[in-house]
Amino acid sequence: MMDDHTTDPAPLPVVKREEITPAIAAEILDATRMHGCNPRKLDPAHASRLARDMSSGGWNDHNPDVLSLCAHGAALQGQHRLEALIISQIPRLFLIARDVPHAAATAMDCGKSRSAATALSLAGVQTGRKDIASTVRLLQLYDTERMKTPWPMWRSVTYTNAEIVRLFSSAYADLVQYMPQMSALKSGLHSAPAASLTCSYLIHRDSQDPPLTADFLQGLVSGAHLDTSDPRWVLRRWFNNPSRPRRGSSVSPLQLGLIIKCWNLWAAGATWEVAYFRPNERMPDVLSVREARGTLGPLVASSPDKPARRLHRAGANLVPVPDQRTPAQPRLPLGANLATA
Repeated sequence: MMDDHTTDPAPLPVVKREEITPAIAAEILDATRMHGCNPRKLDPAHASRLARDMSSGGWNDHNPDVLSLCAHGAALQGQHRLEALIISQIPRLFLIARDVPHAAATAMDCGKSRSAATALSLAGVQTGRKDIASTVRLLQLYDTERMKTPWPMWRSVTYTNAEIVRLFSSAYADLVQYMPQMSALKSGLHSAPAASLTCSYLIHRDSQDPPLTADFLQGLVSGAHLDTSDPRWVLRRWFNNPSRPRRGSSVSPLQLGLIIKCWNLWAAGATWEVAYFRPNERMPDVLSVREARGTLGPLVASSPDKPARRLHRAGANLVPVPDQRTPAQPRLPLGANLATA
């Protein structure tokens, strides 16, 4: 039990709101490096993420996190914010506490950090916040990184909570209406939540054929009446394999790539002998039905007594495929419950 008469000789620091320019931020960081007052190593990637927030309008100058400076003028807390300010070259207002004793640093950053799901709840998202947050990240990676970053490296690309909220509000606010399809895929295909919601959203968005998309998803979920040459049957067999990857940061991109490949082949009327998505493959585009069928080569006859077949190029191999797609299942409206169809 503490003695009621015990007092801390160090006065409490006075906190004031001040504008910090890039030049002032550089001086503080120089003092931090010179005096070694903050042993915490600067993370350039985290500073760059904060700088994106500052440049894009996602930063809030009313952020109550205090910038703590010691008697040397060095940053005991806030060096990443200062580095981000230098990168963005935009002056910012901060709450600043000066002459903070070095011993106070041992009690800093002890609180639990907020997740992107929590940030979405503050933006008004009521249900499925964790799945929506991970899906917004995967969608943004698909839309911006698939042409330049190999999908196994997507795990190194991160977004701040402010970016997730901004992206959801500006680009993916209609994700909530695809939650029933996500639940159906999770139940019927056993796919990861982010992959399930992302593929449902992307195929509806980019296929330009909502009824055909519903047919595709219904067969993928239920597996009923699928021929063994149907790409959906092949993909379901991959998901039912006990040895398939189930954990790790690359599972959702892997499953997303497989489902997109399955859609493209099915929309084109092609078959798929073995489901695969290799690490050296680029994340495929979601093709419209016209684009998918346009990827097939001319009709060729493998022999006089066999029907004409098309040649589909899969990687370096030419795979013979049937000319006709398997009959579609009865079409469902967009909001239908695919798990009970």
